[in-house]
Amino acid sequence: MAVYQLNRPSIDTIIDYCNDLAANEKLEVFEFGKNNDLVLHIYKDEEYDASKDKDYSNLVSISTAKDGKWVDDTGNIYVTDGSLCRELERINSYEKFSTL
Repeated sequence: MAVYQLNRPSIDTIIDYCNDLAANEKLEVFEFGKNNDLVLHIYKDEEYDASKDKDYSNLVSISTAKDGKWVDDTGNIYVTDGSLCRELERINSYEKFSTL
């Protein structure tokens, strides 16, 4: 599994990276959130095939850690329809954290 890392990226940069991830790849985002104290672990759907599923299964899930503890998890989120942007804005603002 390939793992990519970003430090203090914009939400748009995260979305661009998520769109380019292949199946089973991971993106780690450091110093996220309004206090730069969150780490995001973003996983691409393991069944994603860019050659045929450009919009259908372009999904990621996000696990969020703060101070070494898990504070939030998301289910599958579509990358390109605005859903990922809304989730990243929620996480960035520390709203409604919940672990699954």
